[in-house]
Amino acid sequence: MAKETLSAHELNKYTYCPYQWYYEKIYGRAELRRMRKEYLEELGLEDSTTANFIRGENFHRKLYRQYRLRRLLWKIALLALLILILAFWVMQYVHV
Repeated sequence: MAKETLSAHELNKYTYCPYQWYYEKIYGRAELRRMRKEYLEELGLEDSTTANFIRGENFHRKLYRQYRLRRLLWKIALLALLILILAFWVMQYVHV
C-alpha cells in the first residue's frame, strides 16, 4: 500500500524541485544515482562535480566569445562613424 501522507521533508523537496521529488518517488534514490553514474560514464566524466565544472567552463568560454565579439563590433561601428565624419568634413572644405 502506498503512503498517503507527505512529511515536511518531502514537501520541502517538492518545493525545491518537483521533478526531482517525482523521479525519486518513481525510480528511487539508488536507481537515480545508478542512472546518473551511467550518464556520466557515457560522457567520459568521473563525477557530477567534474561535469558541472566542465559545463560551467563551456558556458563562460561562450560568454567570453560573445563579449569579445560585441567589443569588436563596437570598435568597428565607432571606426565607421569616425570615417563618415571625416569624409563629411573633408567634402565640406573641398567644395568651398
